[in-house]
Amino acid sequence: MPSSTASNYQHNKFLALLLNNTAYTPPATLYVALFTTVPALDATGGVEVSTSSTGYGRQSIAAGAWTGPTGVNQEYSNTNEITYGSPTASWGTIVGAGLYDASTGGNLLYVSTLTTPKPVASGDGAPRILAGQLRISRATC
Repeated sequence: MPSSTASNYQHNKFLALLLNNTAYTPPATLYVALFTTVPALDATGGVEVSTSSTGYGRQSIAAGAWTGPTGVNQEYSNTNEITYGSPTASWGTIVGAGLYDASTGGNLLYVSTLTTPKPVASGDGAPRILAGQLRISRATC
């Protein structure tokens, strides 16, 4: 999975903290969503896998469960494998993932497009993101 990009929401929270001393309390738990259509950085236009009778739900990852930073891009990656429920209906083709600050709804913090889209059908094994495969890094110009 390629590195993720900060959403407008997350970027604005960091800048407000840095430039205006506006308090920002990061979430203690992050939630990894899967998308069949990747949202824009303003969180619009995305299609998350349906939670209606599909076996899908966002998976939590605790703040601090990351390794890094490493490399020129100051990359962080997930320490533990992230495993979803077994699909009880088709999830469609997963093309991206995102980090949210809530298990449903909430604010999109980071978004990423998969290198290789992954079709998920009813009866498939539980989808998972291996340790080290969800990566967050700063952009370089």
